[in-house]
Amino acid sequence: MKHLIHIIFFGCLFIAQAQQPVQTVVDRNEILMGEEVKLGITVEAATSDLVIFPEQAKFGAMEVIESYPVDTIRENDRLKLFKEYGITQWDSGDYYVPRLQILKNDLQLQSDSILVKVREVQVDTAKQKMFDIKPAIDIPDTRPTDWSWLWWLLLLIPVGILVYLLSRKREKKTYEETLQPYEWTRYRLGKLDEKQLIENKRAKEYYTELTYIIRKYIDSKVYGHALESTTGQLLGELKTVMAERGMNITATTETRLKEILERADLVKFAGVAPDAITAKEDRLHTTDIIYNIHQVLPPPTEEELMMDAKYRRKQELKARGKKIAIGAGIGVIAIAAAIGTWVYFEGKDNVKDIVLGNELREYYEQDWLRSGYGIPEVVISTPDVLVRGDEDKLPPELDSYIGAFDNFRLGESGDKLSINVATFLFKEGAQVNELTAQNLIGPVTSGLEKDGATNIIMLDKELEHKGMKGIEFSGNFEYEGNKYDYDYWIFNENSGMQQVFVTYLQDDEEDKSREYGRLIKERILESVEIAKIEKPKKQSGK
Repeated sequence: MKHLIHIIFFGCLFIAQAQQPVQTVVDRNEILMGEEVKLGITVEAATSDLVIFPEQAKFGAMEVIESYPVDTIRENDRLKLFKEYGITQWDSGDYYVPRLQILKNDLQLQSDSILVKVREVQVDTAKQKMFDIKPAIDIPDTRPTDWSWLWWLLLLIPVGILVYLLSRKREKKTYEETLQPYEWTRYRLGKLDEKQLIENKRAKEYYTELTYIIRKYIDSKVYGHALESTTGQLLGELKTVMAERGMNITATTETRLKEILERADLVKFAGVAPDAITAKEDRLHTTDIIYNIHQVLPPPTEEELMMDAKYRRKQELKARGKKIAIGAGIGVIAIAAAIGTWVYFEGKDNVKDIVLGNELREYYEQDWLRSGYGIPEVVISTPDVLVRGDEDKLPPELDSYIGAFDNFRLGESGDKLSINVATFLFKEGAQVNELTAQNLIGPVTSGLEKDGATNIIMLDKELEHKGMKGIEFSGNFEYEGNKYDYDYWIFNENSGMQQVFVTYLQDDEEDKSREYGRLIKERILESVEIAKIEKPKKQSGK
């Protein structure tokens, strides 16, 4: 903003520009859309000078369609270098070709800014040949996709998961899975008695269950392959393992175990049906066999006890982790459902602004202040108070023209919103040039460029606001990779000059009501008023 404020006076109002060895011309100032305008730049130079003309795809809003070779004219020991460009514009309007930089050795020269008027192509319908109406054609739907269904989906998925978790059958351990091997055998033998298989002539099923109980106990406590071993293998390996571990069972117990296993094989594979008395005796002998083996088992070692405790601890942690996971899942689902409901009722844009913040919206919706700044006073409404800028001193060359200068602003270059108000009070008798767009377009463009703006697009028009007349420059530019819109009002009231400059980060909203940058700018500019300075009346002498 510093360059933009100061350069206007150097460029066109007070100081006569020194004659530069650069001439800028166009072959015509008014064209139809798409027609070529030839822009010519002439630079005077010595034969030893190095001159570089700009090569760009665009000059402001004008598109470069041809860059012609440099033409050289020699006059004694001087050269005139003439560079010509073919430029055009495809939209109607008034466009300024900005000042272009030409390098001459280490010196930077600038061309003049020139206005080019682009007019629409007029069609005379009275002389135009008429044609039949063309048949209707299908046009693809280019409307933006409605993503509202996605919010419903995000809401329903967590609800579905929650219903599934609450309704599904949880896997629970049965009672017998929690029992130790010895207690388990007693429990299963009791269940076997309740089935009354012998009374119902189901000997095969009876002996299958009976031998499974014996083998399962031996498998878990003595010999780990009892379930898949044959009767002979089991009896032989059991004897060997028990001898190795120092376990001794009575001969009666060993004989009864052998008889029960062999009788069970005959029942299961040969179809032999024992009498009920023998079957019941085998049931009682099974209890004695398991009890006798249990009695001779050595006490568990410290390592086995630790492994058993470690296993139980692992199972406890696993169960606890499962509970935590289920609780966390339910919590996440509840949060997702709450967020989905919030978004549905508030709207995704409002939720995004609340969560991520929207600086322009906060400016627009907060309480505004109305204050006066500078001399002559500019009264304006803004989201926050403007502070005096550090560019409150003008160069000494302007002391003879300006009696008072004030500059106030909100925000810095690159902020989402910046407001600048500057006032100049001319000294009595100061001679100033006429305030016209032609005089100001070059200095304004140059000031924006020196402040770091690039790809500047600028339109101008005469401005009349609340009885005040001035010039309005509007358009957009890029600054540090972001695109900004701007409005620049300049008035020449009360023997002075007043400037109001508003820039804001370009809105990227489909909903016009959410273009907070534009809404803020319109509200600020609509509030601008310039106070009248009452000059003291001269008293006539008597």
